[in-house]
Amino acid sequence: MFRPASSRGFWHALPFPLVLSALGLLALVLAVGVLIGAKYAAHILSSQRIVLAYLFLLPALGILAFTALQSYVAVTRRFERSKTLMRNILDSIPTGVLTTDSHATLTSFNRAAERLLVFPRSTAVGRPIDDLKHVAPELVAWVHPRLAGDRRTQEAEVSLVRDGDQRATLRVWASDLQDERGQPVGLVVLLRDVTEINRLELQLRRADKLAALGTLAAGVAHEVKNPLHALSLNLHLLTQEVVAPERSDAEIAGYLDILRAEIQRIHRIVENFLRFARPPVPETKPIDLNGTIERVLSLVGFEAVARDVEIQTQLDSTLDSIPADEGQLSQVFLNVAINALQAMQPGGTLTVRTRLDGRFVEAMFKDTGDGIRSEHLPHLFDPYFTTRPAGVGLGLAIAHRIVEGHHGTIEGDSEVGAGTAVVIRLPCAGPTPGMPAESS
Repeated sequence: MFRPASSRGFWHALPFPLVLSALGLLALVLAVGVLIGAKYAAHILSSQRIVLAYLFLLPALGILAFTALQSYVAVTRRFERSKTLMRNILDSIPTGVLTTDSHATLTSFNRAAERLLVFPRSTAVGRPIDDLKHVAPELVAWVHPRLAGDRRTQEAEVSLVRDGDQRATLRVWASDLQDERGQPVGLVVLLRDVTEINRLELQLRRADKLAALGTLAAGVAHEVKNPLHALSLNLHLLTQEVVAPERSDAEIAGYLDILRAEIQRIHRIVENFLRFARPPVPETKPIDLNGTIERVLSLVGFEAVARDVEIQTQLDSTLDSIPADEGQLSQVFLNVAINALQAMQPGGTLTVRTRLDGRFVEAMFKDTGDGIRSEHLPHLFDPYFTTRPAGVGLGLAIAHRIVEGHHGTIEGDSEVGAGTAVVIRLPCAGPTPGMPAESS
C-alpha cells in the first residue's frame, strides 16, 4: 500500500551529504583564492575587489539556497507521506469518521462514512453538515448541540432509511477536535452500524425471556401439583365421608381444614409468582439503611436463637440516608437473612456489614454454612432454583428483581465448606425518578 517514491534523475540519486560537502569544498577554495589574491595584489583596483567578493558570496548563497530547497522538498515529501498514511488508515477502518469545523462544515469524510450514510464523499468535504439532512436527519440534529458545547451525551443511536423502507441504526460518538493549543476547533464524529448487533441482542433477550418463562412455568406447575394432589385426595375422602351412613362431623371438619390450607398454599404460590413477574415500582424516600437492616435482624432474631446461630453486625455509622423503598428492601434483607440462617448448622455465625463504596452503599450478609458448589452458584438468583428440599426458590429471585428496580446489584460468592456471602450494592442517589427498571 505504501511504496517509496522512485528517483526522478541523476541529482535525486546523489546522496545529499556528498553534494553538500562538494559545494562546501568549492566555496572554501574560492575563499582561499580571494584571500591570497588580496594579499599579493593590493594594487588591484577596488572594482576588482568587489568582483572577488561577489565570487565569494555567490557560492555561499548557492549552498544556502540548495540546502533550503532540499529541506523543503524533504519536509514536503514527509508531509505528503503522512497525509497518504492517514488517508489510507481512515479509509481502511470499518468505522465511519467525519470531522467538522466550528462552523459545521465537513472537513473530512472517510470511505466507511460514505458507505454508511450513502453520501458521496467527493462532494461532502467543504459542504455544511446540514446537507446530510435528507439521508440522516437524526444525525444532523444530534451533532448540532455537540457543536454548540452540549456535552451531556457523547454517544447515541440514530436511525436512517436505506433503500426505501429499510431502516438502519447507527451508534454515533462525538468528541472535540482540538488545535495545537488544546482549543476546540470542531468535532470528530464516529459512526458504526449496529443494526445487526441490535437485532441479535433482541433475539437473545427474547430467547432468555422464553427460557425464563419456561423455568417459571415448570416451577409453578411443580409447586401447584402437590397441593392439587392433596386437594383431590381430600375431596375424595370427604365425598366418601358425606355419603357414608354414619359420618363423623370431626372427620369432615378435618378434611375441610386440609382443603382450606392447601387452597391458601396455592394462593401463596400464585402471589409469589406474580410478585416476581411484576415487581411493584419502588416508592423511594430517604431511609436509614442501617436502621432497616437492624429491624429485619430483630425479626429473625428468634429463629437465630432457635437454631443456635449468632448474628454479628458491623454497620458503618457514617452512612447517610439513601433514597429507596424501605418495604421492598426489608423484603430483600429478610429473604437473604433467612436463607443464610437456614444454610447453617448450630453454632454458626451470620455477619452483617455495611460500608460506603464510592457512589454506592454496600450491605453484605456472610454465613458460615456449607457453601454452594461452583456449578450451582451462577443459578443462585434464578427463579425456582433451590438446593434445599423444602425450598421454593423464589426468595432470592424476588430479591434480585427488587434490587434491580433500585438500579443496584446483588451478587453471591461462596466456597464449599466456608460459607456464602451475598453482597447488595445500592446507589447513594437512588434510582432515577420515572426510569423503569430493566427487565431480565
